[in-house]
Amino acid sequence: MANRDGSDPRRLTHHASIDSTPTWSPSGTQIAFTSDRAGSPQIYMIGTDGVGLRKVTSESYADRPTWSPAPYNEIAYAARTGPGFDIRVLELASGQVRQLTFGEGTNESPAYSPNGRHLAFMSTRTGKAQIFTVGRDGRALRQITTAGNNYQPDWSN
Repeated sequence: MANRDGSDPRRLTHHASIDSTPTWSPSGTQIAFTSDRAGSPQIYMIGTDGVGLRKVTSESYADRPTWSPAPYNEIAYAARTGPGFDIRVLELASGQVRQLTFGEGTNESPAYSPNGRHLAFMSTRTGKAQIFTVGRDGRALRQITTAGNNYQPDWSN
């Protein structure tokens, strides 16, 4: 972590394993990230002061977390569910996990809309990598792109 201008760099994690794909909590006090320190990649959370490290998923493989904006308190991520990946959402308050995609191709790189009511993600369900959106309840699936291959969606504010 560092200041906006790159000054005062600080290391938050201290482990020999790879820690990657960080995402900030809406409050700016925590970061969720992927690490394989337990064997397979899982999602972890840590305070921005480097305290309070905890593993929050127990999947066969979990990657690319994205934190929902307030008022939702969720982390969406890609979970290996067979030969491909599906999008799952962890409700942090309850620990409940809900699945939004169900084996139609591989589904990765979730990104919450600014209001938190939808997620964009990459899917190969049509043969090529395309961007789709879905409601946070798993309804209203919609294909956004159709040409070429498209990865890692993001939303404008």
